[in-house]
Amino acid sequence: MKLVLTHYLRSLRERDELDAILPDLLAESGFEVLTRPRRGTGQAGVDVAAVGPDPDQDNVRSLFLFTIKSGDLTREHWDTGQQAVRPSLNQILDDYIPNRIPPHLSGLPIVVCVCMGGEMRENVRAQWSGFCRTNEKATVHFAEWNGDRLADLILSGVLHAELIEGESRGMFQKALAMLDHPDVAYRHFSSLLNAIFVKPKNQAERTRQLRKAYLCLWILFVWARDAGNLDTAYRVSELVLLRSWPHCDITRLRKGPTQQERMAHFDQVLQLHIIIAHLLLVEKIGPFADKHYALSMAVNSRNAVDINIALFETLGRLSLHGLWLDAISATRDKVFAQEMSERADDVLDIAIKMLNANPVLCSPIRDDFAIELALFMRLAAVRGRLANVADYIRGMSEHLCNGLMDRKHYPIPKTDYRDVLAHPGDRSDAYFEENTRAGILYTFVLAWLEMIGDKERSERLRSTLLKYAPHMTHQIWIPDGQTDEVFWDGDREHGLSVPGLPLNESLEAVFDLINRVMKEHPLHERVGAVRMGLIPILLTACRHYRMPVPPHAWQGHDRSAP
Repeated sequence: MKLVLTHYLRSLRERDELDAILPDLLAESGFEVLTRPRRGTGQAGVDVAAVGPDPDQDNVRSLFLFTIKSGDLTREHWDTGQQAVRPSLNQILDDYIPNRIPPHLSGLPIVVCVCMGGEMRENVRAQWSGFCRTNEKATVHFAEWNGDRLADLILSGVLHAELIEGESRGMFQKALAMLDHPDVAYRHFSSLLNAIFVKPKNQAERTRQLRKAYLCLWILFVWARDAGNLDTAYRVSELVLLRSWPHCDITRLRKGPTQQERMAHFDQVLQLHIIIAHLLLVEKIGPFADKHYALSMAVNSRNAVDINIALFETLGRLSLHGLWLDAISATRDKVFAQEMSERADDVLDIAIKMLNANPVLCSPIRDDFAIELALFMRLAAVRGRLANVADYIRGMSEHLCNGLMDRKHYPIPKTDYRDVLAHPGDRSDAYFEENTRAGILYTFVLAWLEMIGDKERSERLRSTLLKYAPHMTHQIWIPDGQTDEVFWDGDREHGLSVPGLPLNESLEAVFDLINRVMKEHPLHERVGAVRMGLIPILLTACRHYRMPVPPHAWQGHDRSAP
């Protein structure tokens, strides 16, 4: 296990990676963390400051000042470059120690630590030793915290017995070993989370469980990044995000340090999820989005079903990533908000390019791809870009009509891969009625045709449904009082289904019923995340656990509007 951790630590980069986990490691090991790394503020060489026992000085309570460097510390990193070590150490001695230590801590011994994920190379050790001898005082000591020491800290602190021993340890190692098989790796990691999130004795133990899950996600992500396969890391990051949320929801916690600590933790998990999504969707997939059939060919299958499933999966991930960036852009920091807003637009551009370059996305093979479509259309709505995607919904309605008339290429309500692969088995009445008995996709497309003002196509789709599939039950799903309690762990036995939408009467009757249901069952009263303005958490759960997106969330407020 230590070998796994050492490899992980060596691979971490400084910004947003090694400095993201160090405060949690210190807190779990009994340190009081005073400051965490921040962007855009002068830190006088100190990335993390903490108070705790000094193991090199008989555990005397000391003030630790950490300057963090990624990977190995070499001669090149000692005295030159933007992130050189020696200038940071000089800043600590010349600025931080004389000017920035709080008065109530001024009497503590000071330990200046160079923290690195790898090791200190021999070609720089002489300079380090000389610097320490020159600047060490009675109250100022220097220490080297390398990857080996951090691994020991992890093993003795965050990842103690119940996670690294026995069956749980095997689950984690299997997840790492099966990174090239995302479904298998996901199952093992999901089992690991079940072993971590047992009923705690107190809130402190729950916090420890959250940190374990977060650290395990970091380790898996780094291994996946090194292997060049981020699919597993993305799936697992969504799962950790969802499993962590109910324990970080401030509406469930008393005001105080625990509440603040949990929200800070959730912010860290979300940041890591955003990092993984950006690497996979923007950096890896984005450059090929506008190249005709490039992503279709990248699926590496001759079967149209495989391509359809993979591309709709990607469309959903892109849309959700854009929605998270859009939600984050509501922050009060104008510069940061502008950056997030621009990134959300960039993600939407990638999604639109992918639609234009891969026509298969006009013909969803599964009815539950209404989830991905709902996320995409909501992203276009909140970014004020409906005009750019209206033709996509129009084109899809034409494909849906033709599929029903020809009994070919119409979406199937089943999700089992073998059933989808064999669809359509034949054009018989029995098969057709069995596989068009119920659906959520047609209602969604009808609603969006109405919202973009295309009454002609919406009426054509309605009449086609009534003529060729009059037996179909059209329905929507909304959360109920149990949803907020059980949804985040993957329970699907909750919510209310509203079947039998009166399509045979008129479209107005359908939408009147939907509007009445939304009014009688407000989303913010059912889901705490929505009350807090974090609706992407609910949307993430809908996509991850394959539950329909509630109609309340089909269209969002245009943030780009003045």
